[in-house]
Amino acid sequence: MNTEGELDRFQRWLQSRLADAEKIESVDERLRTSNRIQNAIQECINFRQAINVKQTVANPFVTREQPVRAVNESEVKPVSSVTGICNKCEAELTGDLEFCPLCGEYQ
Repeated sequence: MNTEGELDRFQRWLQSRLADAEKIESVDERLRTSNRIQNAIQECINFRQAINVKQTVANPFVTREQPVRAVNESEVKPVSSVTGICNKCEAELTGDLEFCPLCGEYQ
């Protein structure tokens, strides 16, 4: 589907509807209808401009065929060194914490 052609066709249709709206006898209805159609025409123009801007801007994201860095799960291993038992709750303590991870007691 040709978006540009469809937008032109839609805008021309709206403009013909605007010309037809001038034939409405009620002044209030004529004003309301012409305002609605003029707003629709303006939105059509704004949408066309947004499409043109989007087409001129390059995609900032780069898609690569292969990952930049090879993932090797054997390189990453969890370090769990038990250094003792908590005096309060008797949970296992790790060397990198100064408190019990279970009860929060400082050792």
